[in-house]
Amino acid sequence: MEVIYITISALFGLSFGSFLNSFEWRLKQGRSVLKERSMCPSCGMPVRWYDNIPVISFVILGGRCRDCQVKFSWQYLAVELWMGLVFVFIFWFEFNAVQYFSPVIFLQWFIVWVLTFIFIYDLKYMEVVDSVTLGAAGIIFILGGFVFWNNFTSMLIGVAIGAGFFLLQFVISKGKWVGGGDIRIGLLMGVILGWELLLVALWIAYVIGAIVGVGLLITKKKGMKSEVAFGTFLTVATFFTMFWGEPIIDWYLRLIY
Repeated sequence: MEVIYITISALFGLSFGSFLNSFEWRLKQGRSVLKERSMCPSCGMPVRWYDNIPVISFVILGGRCRDCQVKFSWQYLAVELWMGLVFVFIFWFEFNAVQYFSPVIFLQWFIVWVLTFIFIYDLKYMEVVDSVTLGAAGIIFILGGFVFWNNFTSMLIGVAIGAGFFLLQFVISKGKWVGGGDIRIGLLMGVILGWELLLVALWIAYVIGAIVGVGLLITKKKGMKSEVAFGTFLTVATFFTMFWGEPIIDWYLRLIY
């Protein structure tokens, strides 16, 4: 039975990864997500159903369009594989507690899909889509309290801290330190994590940001005044804190006491 659940999780993940790739491209191009068929970004030819199977079609076609032979970005394969693996991981992580598909698992799948979308969109375009970020925050806030993912009080305090933390930096620096998108991501993080784990995630995000920033400076890929997609660090930190935030807090408390 566990194998069946894992297989279903993987298939769901691969499918949602494929949808994420399509959604990201169409959103940037201003195209309809529901009314248009999948198409080649280069020649515009509709993708045949048998060429739209996650991972398998990419491998069979060698990562190229069947019609114009232009190479597709490796993003398509990477995102599909990532979503398939992370959906399985989430089921495995919760398996000992529930041993079946539960509302918490579905909610975590949704959260990770949103975090992955924000990561990719911010990394590629240095933008944060408010409709996705704020819409997801509303959905998670409503559903999270009812499936015991988080209590409403912790989420509300988390929203105040997460959004307020970046808003304060935005106002003081007049938008030079952080962007408006970081404020919305901070709000989303507060809803996902609650205020306690939010503090851990912010710490992790700045540690990751510092390490990556130093690495970019050393390799001369960025300068001191270069902009960095900080939303990518926030999403990665949120993901890690979702699953390992409490052990990190326990470790820290044992360390100081």
